[in-house]
Amino acid sequence: MRKKYGILLLILMFFYFNSGCINKNKVEEIVVLGTADLQGQMESYKDKNYLIGGIGRIATIINTEKKNHKNVIVVSTGDDLMNRFFHIFKGKAIFTLMSEAGYQVFAPGNHEFDKGPEIFANALDSAKFVALCTDLSIENSPLKGKCKKIYIKKIGSVKIGFFSLMTEEFPMVTQGKTVKLSGENFNEAEKAVKLLKDKDADIIIALTHIGEDKDKELAKKVSGIDLIFGGHSHEYLKKPLLVNNTLIVNGGEKGKYIVKIVLRLKNKRVISHDFKLISVDKSVKEEPLIAKKIEGYKKSFPKAIVLGYTDKEWDLTKDAVRKGESGFADLVNDLMREKFKADIVLNNGGAFRGSKVYPAGEITDERLKEIDEFSNYAYMLKLKGKYIREILEWSAARYGTGGFLQVSGIRYKIDLRKKPMRLKKDRATPLHVDFKGERVKDIKVYDAKSGKWLDLDDEGEYKVVSNSFLVNKEGDGYFWFKRYGKELLNTYSTFYSIIADYVAENKKVNPPEPDGRIKIIK
Repeated sequence: MRKKYGILLLILMFFYFNSGCINKNKVEEIVVLGTADLQGQMESYKDKNYLIGGIGRIATIINTEKKNHKNVIVVSTGDDLMNRFFHIFKGKAIFTLMSEAGYQVFAPGNHEFDKGPEIFANALDSAKFVALCTDLSIENSPLKGKCKKIYIKKIGSVKIGFFSLMTEEFPMVTQGKTVKLSGENFNEAEKAVKLLKDKDADIIIALTHIGEDKDKELAKKVSGIDLIFGGHSHEYLKKPLLVNNTLIVNGGEKGKYIVKIVLRLKNKRVISHDFKLISVDKSVKEEPLIAKKIEGYKKSFPKAIVLGYTDKEWDLTKDAVRKGESGFADLVNDLMREKFKADIVLNNGGAFRGSKVYPAGEITDERLKEIDEFSNYAYMLKLKGKYIREILEWSAARYGTGGFLQVSGIRYKIDLRKKPMRLKKDRATPLHVDFKGERVKDIKVYDAKSGKWLDLDDEGEYKVVSNSFLVNKEGDGYFWFKRYGKELLNTYSTFYSIIADYVAENKKVNPPEPDGRIKIIK
């Protein structure tokens, strides 16, 4: 009998110690799926003649991954509340569809606040996911009680801690109102990491809406973050970046792909990872219930979404925007100058589309989409006066074309009787000025402090706003922005979003008469 008990004890001890070793050396997998900057794109859409995206297909991929993997968590890093579904249903439809698709943790972007914090807060009532507002001060806002500082989710035996970060351009690019930034990105991140560690989080994931460059800075300056899942850059990384033991991925835009990163853990520490971009294309069938719900929402769409009204015609003909000062362009450029606290705004006439006279009456989203056909982003940068002078000369040389500039914060004369600027490019040199031109004179810049118009200072540095076609792509030959500009910053705001916000707030929008900021001498 004693012998039997002894053998049984040995067997039990064998399994006890060996199971301990097995558990100790066990490798666990955590699968993180996510997107960024969906921009309200609930339906599939064409990109280069291919049908892609749509929350129905995203839902199918999420369901498939959950069947194939035990520990899956689905995240979004914001800028999801935009476009038609947002204008009509004020975010409730988008958050309902995202919840049913399987999203679990959400970090807001700046566009969630485009209609103010109250609309965003009301939309969250339709969400089944956890919303984070780590570096936002929400105590005196409608978001109080609806947005968490941090979040810890236990998956398997691992406690995963989440926090969020918002772009520091938040006050300039949206309607934050009672919601403010509570501090600088990296300081708030350090506080969040400490708080999560104090609560025994094993793995820390930052859901950020600050852009890829800032994500890399974050990884360099703040230790203890295992994964940064970023947004705001609208870019997909071909593979994760590894900076100071922190993995960095970005959620791209409009749901073209779902980002999948598999974290392998041993002793609750990341030891390896796998990465994949899952294409959300026509080969993926839409989840039937979500597809049906989308059709139901679409039946509620009016023929046109009315955002406001105008008592005046909007002249967007080519002659109006390419051969002189345009009252409508003045309105948009002045809005941009005020929104981004800039000295000067420079936008090419070709960026203002439509090519017709829009009648007085209803201002619809379709009208604004036609006018902002290319959806160029607004860029901020600093530029010396001497380069601005050359830019204006090149604009004068482009008179009558889409490269002719519409402006704000600056006024000048163009004498078409004088010789225009010429540019040259050859094998030995990049695009450069071959002849300076003689058409532009009497350049004055508005000085907000004194309220006076002052002469352009060639060596002075000005805060300039332009668009991505001119700045990033050097469109129409405008090489100066990218070559000589400092502190280039993509705001990810478009003409459409800027005008739509203004129309929604003011309801009646009448473009002013031209005020003489560009005088043409023939």
